[in-house]
Amino acid sequence: MHYDFKNIQAGDVSLAYVERGQGAPLVLLHGSGPTDLRTWGQQIEPFAEHYRVIAYSQRYHYPNAWLDDDSSVLSTYVHASDLAALIAALQLGRVHLNGFSYGADIALRFALEHPDLLHTLVVGEPGLNSWLVTLPGGAIQFAESARTLQAAKTEVQNGNLARGLQLFMDVVMGVSAFDQIPPALYERLLANVRLIGYEQTEISESVTDITRAEATAIRTPTLILTGDESPEAFLLVSQELARWIPHAEQAQITGASHLLHVMNPTDYNATVLRFLARHAPDG
Repeated sequence: MHYDFKNIQAGDVSLAYVERGQGAPLVLLHGSGPTDLRTWGQQIEPFAEHYRVIAYSQRYHYPNAWLDDDSSVLSTYVHASDLAALIAALQLGRVHLNGFSYGADIALRFALEHPDLLHTLVVGEPGLNSWLVTLPGGAIQFAESARTLQAAKTEVQNGNLARGLQLFMDVVMGVSAFDQIPPALYERLLANVRLIGYEQTEISESVTDITRAEATAIRTPTLILTGDESPEAFLLVSQELARWIPHAEQAQITGASHLLHVMNPTDYNATVLRFLARHAPDG
């Protein structure tokens, strides 16, 4: 699709976004690393047939300007504050919020801090590494992923961007996923590849994850999505999250790894739209 970027001043940062459709606002929140608002290319128009869709790029992500202070690249508090400022600037009121990967981590933080601004919450495979290491087999999985991510960070920092991206994709999508990336997606990922250098490789870097106790306070209708081909770590965390968020629903997208919405957009879109329809504000 064609991306007609707009810009909005959200607190202390200017954020690029696209907007389509009319009706109740639906905000799409991309993940960390080499993604940006364009990851939602197969959702924006279908969702816009039913909702006012806003997809935006988080601070540091294309096409936003790089900030001199990079201390908040992976702070869910900062990104949740940015989201609240964007909602206020666009006068959206209460929104449906859909986030994946680290965007899901941010969405969970936002649900805790701004429940009055949410109709529904959709989270696709949040990282929550601080949870993963407490689950059976999770500490080993995190250690293995961290080693590969550290190698990816080193490659990127040394200017070997393609190799760094390949190692990153091995962690989040599974080995050999890199070879299946279409050229257009590859170019989009490269636009944000420097952000791989900020991926978490130590549990001490997960300090802004929500806690289990905080998860019990989320009362917003919540849908937790996983892929049947995703690395086991994401399934472990998502299942644990569903145990703690009251009345959370779960659904699995078939034939999809971590980028659920990219790998099977037909099932992903239908699953999300069914959930939103059942929890419409006037429903």
